[in-house]
Amino acid sequence: MDVSNELTNDLGEKLYKRHVQGAFVRAGSSLIMWFFALVAYLVGAIGKNHILGISLSVLYLILINPPTLLLLKYITHKHFYKYGSLLINFLEIIGYTAIIYSLGGFEATYLTLLYAALITYVGVVAPGSFPYIIAAICSAGFGLVIASEYFGFLPPQKVDPFFNPPWKLKIVISLVAVGFLFVIAYISSLTSGILKNNRKKLQEQNIELKVKTDMLEMAQHSLKESENRFRELSIVDDLTNLFNSRHFYFQLNIEIERSNRYNQPLTLLLIDLDNFKAFNDAYGHIEGDQVLRRFGQVVKRCLRRTDFAFRYGGEEFTILLPMTTGTDGVIIAERIRATFNNEVFSPSPGKEVHLTLSIGLAQHRAQEEMKAFINRVDQLMYRGKKSGKDRICSDL
Repeated sequence: MDVSNELTNDLGEKLYKRHVQGAFVRAGSSLIMWFFALVAYLVGAIGKNHILGISLSVLYLILINPPTLLLLKYITHKHFYKYGSLLINFLEIIGYTAIIYSLGGFEATYLTLLYAALITYVGVVAPGSFPYIIAAICSAGFGLVIASEYFGFLPPQKVDPFFNPPWKLKIVISLVAVGFLFVIAYISSLTSGILKNNRKKLQEQNIELKVKTDMLEMAQHSLKESENRFRELSIVDDLTNLFNSRHFYFQLNIEIERSNRYNQPLTLLLIDLDNFKAFNDAYGHIEGDQVLRRFGQVVKRCLRRTDFAFRYGGEEFTILLPMTTGTDGVIIAERIRATFNNEVFSPSPGKEVHLTLSIGLAQHRAQEEMKAFINRVDQLMYRGKKSGKDRICSDL
């Protein structure tokens, strides 16, 4: 089985909906024609045989809809669907031809506009060759009615008993009508081709636009990520993955303003790694960097999500504890000191080293300036180092 000729679900549903719309148009236009024919009958413009023929033709045009739609519902092959569509058009032409015959055959040449309307509609929804095929079928049907009347195969259904032009004139008029149908087919096919090409170009442009839009969105997303990454790099210390000193002053200013405005406690810790220079001299800067990196990890484990940790410079670190009193700050500082004391460093084979911290801690005082606050905590930290290190020193 050629899978490429199978109708997809979306295409099959789209084509079926189009035929359902065509069925409603066919039924609606047929009823409108019957209504006007009924009015003509009531005013005496046409006879009983005419209204009877039109009524049967209209009924036929309505009744062909259910079985033909049911047939299309179960067709899954593209070629078969094409033939099914042609079959519906052929059956529709039979109904229109019957209406033309019911109103006098050649005398109703003006009703070939029904054919023209069908050709125009087919040109819009079907391939470019369909209008010519439909025009040929319509011409054959109209010619068959004229010939059948001439040779007596069909009884004439004259509306005007005095209408009897010469046969040469009938032939000329019939040829003009047929030519008109093919002109309509040409215009319909040409217009349909232009519309379809424009639609195809529009679809291609839409696809191209979507691709460009997606690329632009990706570029914007990448730019945003780059901006975020750049901003992060500008405020984060690469080694410890804590905030840097520049961001410390920015954040401390924010927290002091908040503390003053809402009368909320704010505690600052200044931490120094004891004997870090001696460790660096003994084991090298690579091992020293490993100590700083591990300290950053310890701090992150010990702090809350609302706290801020910074590498202040070298082996000095600061921690901001918003909405935290000095008493509660001591608890957090002790947790950091004890946790770091338990860290084991192996700067050389068989060598295990434990390092300690000296921590200065103070709570911000109302309206205290930033510089004075930092200096106060700094003095407390140095007091702890002078007092023997490995301790927390506060002014509580």
